[in-house]
Amino acid sequence: MMRNSRIRSSAAAVALAALALVPGAASADERPCEAPGKLVPIAGKILNNSLGPGDTLGTLQGTLAGSKKLKCGIHGKAFLNPDGSFGGFTHSVVCDDTLQAENAVDSIHSQVISISRFDGLPNFGSCGIPGMDLQYGSFREISDPQAGRGQFSPTGGGRLYIEGTINCAGAVDMSFTGHVCLVR
Repeated sequence: MMRNSRIRSSAAAVALAALALVPGAASADERPCEAPGKLVPIAGKILNNSLGPGDTLGTLQGTLAGSKKLKCGIHGKAFLNPDGSFGGFTHSVVCDDTLQAENAVDSIHSQVISISRFDGLPNFGSCGIPGMDLQYGSFREISDPQAGRGQFSPTGGGRLYIEGTINCAGAVDMSFTGHVCLVR
């Protein structure tokens, strides 16, 4: 559990992560795509707001395989490493599509869960607001899809490269490129 005395805002969590990076936290290779899926390119943008210590909520818009449009919600939840240092974010994405479930009776919406860690040291500065630990600046993340449903592989696969900024009002804007594993 995050302690409010240690981390007062999502921006502070991001700043703490810069100090607690684990060497080799993200492997050098993207996760493979298990059959019957295939890796396809993905690109887009994410517009988030910081909700409080370690949480973000926003929207994701993107393009799959160069033409398939995505409109999704995204929730970010900070997590800690076993030693108590900041580990990164678990991003949960749910899209506005409706697909037939494997049981051929129910419908589902595509979803992907991805683990994001900083790629290098973020460039943060203090917002200078007395009594608050707010930060602003830029960062890069590597995000590895772990699980999915709907059009995304249940076993995950691929990798996203993210560039983002956070401002003193708590807006977190990101752009991303990479690959995800599609099964439909």
